[in-house]
Amino acid sequence: MTERSLAAELRASPPTLHGQAEFWGLAWEALAFIERAVHPGMATMETGAGASTIVFAARGADHEAVTPSEEEAERIRAECARRGISTDRLRFRIGSSPEVLRAWEGRPLDLVLVDGAHAFPYPTLDWWFLAPHLKVGGLMLLDDAYMPPVAAVVDQLRGSAGWKLEEPVSFRTAVARKLAEEVPEPEWKGERSGGRMNFRYLPLRRRAVASARQRFFSTPLGLKAVELVRPFLGRSGRREG
Repeated sequence: MTERSLAAELRASPPTLHGQAEFWGLAWEALAFIERAVHPGMATMETGAGASTIVFAARGADHEAVTPSEEEAERIRAECARRGISTDRLRFRIGSSPEVLRAWEGRPLDLVLVDGAHAFPYPTLDWWFLAPHLKVGGLMLLDDAYMPPVAAVVDQLRGSAGWKLEEPVSFRTAVARKLAEEVPEPEWKGERSGGRMNFRYLPLRRRAVASARQRFFSTPLGLKAVELVRPFLGRSGRREG
């Protein structure tokens, strides 16, 4: 009998980690990708914390998570303990990501997840502080990449010789591989960055469906529909951290 993955277990029994009754977190496909991509001893970091933190810990990564909430960190530790997952290699950095990362001593990283605060300029600052520490060849996951403040980072990486956008791991999670050390150009040269909500990081065949779905579920009617069906379906929303 095939053993069920942790991502599948989390989907079947979603933990409440952010102080509300429903589950907010990465798309299930993104959690499954982290479970496949991360191996024991890898150096990893994320802005934000939640179910992804549990997966990083379970995979034996040397992991750091940045969250403004000590209570959230305690809920994650408790959920790990409940599931028999060691937190010996898990460290929480408490505070806003710009403040934490500005003072962070830094270390070479294999994989980074940017999924903290989504308003401008937080995604850009998370990328700015973390990119120099990501190893060449390492991966950066940017969640909620359809949001303009995150899309601005994705657009920058798309046009950069130092980065390559890989196949997205979910309809809202972009993946960029670092190809070389690079400092962005100081002058704007007409590049498209951010703008309205968009799914330019997805293949063409998936953009229309993802756009229609997200635009509907961002309306009052759509949000009400999510509220009604969430108790019956193991689906994820966005998380604050």
